Amino acid sequence: MSMIDKPKVTVLISTYNRPQYLAEAIESVVRQRFQDWELIVLNDGGVDVGEVVEKFADPRIIYVPDRKNRGAARRFNQGLALARGEYVTYLGDDDLFYPNHLEVLSRALDEHPEVALAYSDLYAASSLADRKTGRRYVLDKRVNVSRDFNREFMFHYNHVLHVSLMHRLEAARRVGGFDEKVKVLIEWSLNRRLAFLYDFLHVGEITGEYHMPVFKSDRISVRERRDGEAYKHNLRKIRTNFPDEPWSKVERVDLLYVVEEWGDKLNEHLKEIIDSFDHPFKIVLINNGAGKTMKEIRRSLGNLLEYRSLSILNINQKEERIFACRHAAKNSNAKYLFLVSPALAAAKYPQRLFSGLDFLKAHPEHQALRWSIKEEEDHIFNCLVNREYFLRVCRPGRGGRIQFQSISFQAPKGFQFDAKFSQFKKKALEEKKTHEARLIMDEILKIKEGGPPIQYLIHYLAPILIAEKDYAPLEKELRTLIGRGYRPDNLIRLGVLLGHMGRWPEAVETLKEALAAHGLCEEDFEAGCFPFSLNRNLSVFHLFNALGEACLAVNDPGQAARYYHLASKLRTDSHKPFLGFAKVWLASGQYDRAEAALTKLPGRGGQEDPETHRLLGLLCQKRRQLDLSFRCLRKAFELGPDDEKNVEPFYFVGAALGKWEEMYNPLAAFSHKHPDHALALARLSAVCFNLQNDVLALDMAEKCLALSPSNATAKSIISRIRAREAPLAAENGLNPEIIAEVGGLKLNLNSRPISW
Repeated sequence: MSMIDKPKVTVLISTYNRPQYLAEAIESVVRQRFQDWELIVLNDGGVDVGEVVEKFADPRIIYVPDRKNRGAARRFNQGLALARGEYVTYLGDDDLFYPNHLEVLSRALDEHPEVALAYSDLYAASSLADRKTGRRYVLDKRVNVSRDFNREFMFHYNHVLHVSLMHRLEAARRVGGFDEKVKVLIEWSLNRRLAFLYDFLHVGEITGEYHMPVFKSDRISVRERRDGEAYKHNLRKIRTNFPDEPWSKVERVDLLYVVEEWGDKLNEHLKEIIDSFDHPFKIVLINNGAGKTMKEIRRSLGNLLEYRSLSILNINQKEERIFACRHAAKNSNAKYLFLVSPALAAAKYPQRLFSGLDFLKAHPEHQALRWSIKEEEDHIFNCLVNREYFLRVCRPGRGGRIQFQSISFQAPKGFQFDAKFSQFKKKALEEKKTHEARLIMDEILKIKEGGPPIQYLIHYLAPILIAEKDYAPLEKELRTLIGRGYRPDNLIRLGVLLGHMGRWPEAVETLKEALAAHGLCEEDFEAGCFPFSLNRNLSVFHLFNALGEACLAVNDPGQAARYYHLASKLRTDSHKPFLGFAKVWLASGQYDRAEAALTKLPGRGGQEDPETHRLLGLLCQKRRQLDLSFRCLRKAFELGPDDEKNVEPFYFVGAALGKWEEMYNPLAAFSHKHPDHALALARLSAVCFNLQNDVLALDMAEKCLALSPSNATAKSIISRIRAREAPLAAENGLNPEIIAEVGGLKLNLNSRPISW
């Protein structure tokens, strides 16, 4: 049988009104290193793309036209029915496979027969389209989703992107293919059901990119989210659609809800329960003699009947709630029962089922548990119980004495990373406590299962390591990632890092390489779609600003100005490029142009940026306006008390004016927060010396020399203090060594500032 008759891999593309990008998508399949494939292009109505497909003249490409728009789920089911490959993968009509995609994923499935689905990493590519030419310019590439397979987390959120996956054909057919009643997140609906039966394999390689327009997206999935209630209804349909039993990977849980009053209040509570709990469960509504017919009940539930896991058990005669639940338990095949009441505070502890099951599996001596939740403490229900134990204990005539273990809520195993990561973001982003954030990140990096690997975490780790000046391990990690193919974003990070290390020529070359890795050259920014305004930073905007700074550092102000100009085309509302222009003009002695750049900053951000006031201070210094310069530099320190770039200019202008008292508090506060900053300690030592505070001056100088033994300022201050102490000691008949020892006392900077 030929390769065309029985291909190894089937690629499915569903396309709708995007012929301008479809050719690129198909081309990315044709360019695969692995060639044993078939491609089925399914036109979901709209513009006919037959001519686009025919231009490739490749017998492996099959075109299935249809004039009616039926939705991607319907199209992919059509493709699954036509597929002849052992494996199936998907490609959006405006997305791209890299040449290694089919090779990497098919090899993974070949080598791991125990898994049904393998998935890789993708770049989210934000691009701007030129309306005249149709060309897209990729201005941002980053890994937004990368996580090792985590079944619990999959029930919470889809971490396997549509374009990144390849699955065995029979696995998709086993779970019923795509749910055609779901309009948004159709791939999550499929992945959730596959997770009931199969393991997935994360392959840590970058194999493609998915397209994200910089401005308003035309994706159907984005449009469908605009109706909030319809979107929530869609999500509930995903959460309540399960594959046929038996389930090999998931313990079945039945939620038993004894209903004594039907209506809107019940319906809203059921929605809250479905929205809140990630662990799959079947819902059994027990009509406990509520005086309603089944027809009335169904009418009352309305569109909740579309949720496939929901069923109704009718009990004609009202019973105690515990025995009403026993009726449902007798008809259940679940291992566990979740008995709930109207008092269930579902939204407050959405992961409680995961944590409860973790507890029961770890403590088989317990058969039932309740959570220590204040809102539920007066109710016997809202508990998790083993079904067989429940049936054995709760018998008519014996009562319902269930022995509960009360537990407090803890993060379940599958969400350990997420709990730690929340702590990290609070410390790093909200509280700006870099060192504490670093310690939490060290703990995160030790989590080996079910969390994001370094290619995702590097976005958060790099700024922390730079702030702590821990450059060597970061450089090693970045170069490793670049070698693994994670190039565009990490080349930018590496270029910025090299600048912090003072390796400016390398920084320039690395950042230029990053520009090429985005598929761009400088001439591209002459296109008609530039300039534009966007209220967020794209990676190429960051790249151009970094290139401007690097070119200034290698004494190339002309090229620096060009890069700042390119940055201004990407964000016309940002003040950052204009600060770059000001630095260029300052460096070349064009003070009037520097002033013009600083006084015409776009937007409001420039007034709150310490660099604006620092540059104004430097400009005034160049013009010999020292008082005004000092005021500007003091303002820069107020806005950026942790910015080390403020230290030197603030000190030198202040020293020229003799502003020793005014310099003390900012420099002391900075040195207290950065006790390893030798230069700041030296400057603070000089300030204290000029304030006649020899004890503190000597202390700061000695601390500086412990960090930087060759610091000339600290050496000079110690020498001058001892020279000043010697006559005093002789006059009072004291030993100079004793005076020096007193001068070496360690003082606490947390104490009240010294008065002069």
